Amino acid sequence: MKKAIYFLYFCLLIISVSGQEDKYKFLLDENGIQVFAKELECHDNQNGIHQQYYALQFINNTNEFVTITWNIDIWMNGACVTCNTPKNSENTYILQLQPEQIFEADCNKQSPKGTKIYIRELNNPKSSVLSKFEIVNLQVNFN
Repeated sequence: MKKAIYFLYFCLLIISVSGQEDKYKFLLDENGIQVFAKELECHDNQNGIHQQYYALQFINNTNEFVTITWNIDIWMNGACVTCNTPKNSENTYILQLQPEQIFEADCNKQSPKGTKIYIRELNNPKSSVLSKFEIVNLQVNFN
């Protein structure tokens, strides 16, 4: 009987740990727009590129069309590499959402710029590693 209980506990533990891979972490809520992030591994086997990212998810909880703009401050190996960079059109990201729409970034190279945040090269232990990131200057404009 003890073995059966331990086996059941072990199975439940494995299920709960494996289910955590796809969970989004809440980042912020602004004017009915929620932003979440989850880790994502992207593999381009043909070119030997294996990278890890944070994929952003945007949820429009309103009944209106919205245009979202934001910047991202990024810390690599403990140092902020974008904090003193002027925010301009090259590093300001834009996403338009329909009412009640959910957008999720993925490994597709066509994902809008700024919806995936590089963490590290999976097959290069000497690559720079993301320490943290912050979404800044988030603005929600109702169309």
